[in-house]
Amino acid sequence: MSKILIIEDDNFLLSLIVEKFTQLGFVAEAAADGEEGLNKILNNKYDLILLDMILPKMDGFKVLEEIKKNQSLKNLPIVVTSNLYDKNDIDRAVSLGAADYIIKAYNSPENIVDRVKAFLQKK
Repeated sequence: MSKILIIEDDNFLLSLIVEKFTQLGFVAEAAADGEEGLNKILNNKYDLILLDMILPKMDGFKVLEEIKKNQSLKNLPIVVTSNLYDKNDIDRAVSLGAADYIIKAYNSPENIVDRVKAFLQKK
């Protein structure tokens, strides 16, 4: 089954999403800030990253930049989950290489998991 890293600073949402993926048989790991997330990405192999944009220590945009400039990671799919819904923020994330952009305020954790599952099935 697929191995996913969820980088999210909202502990409640993070544990909910990790639990939902785990129940479906995914290997789901968590990181509570951008720095921790990037370190895990650099030291482990994941099939997909679920990335919040507003994070402590290093924001999601910087994490995206660091991943995409790394030759061995540049094809790693990143699905952004954020409450930033300004077109400029969405365009910036996509231009940095985000494969999908999910606005958390408009999607339940179940919807987020379903979209990621559908994305992985297409891959």
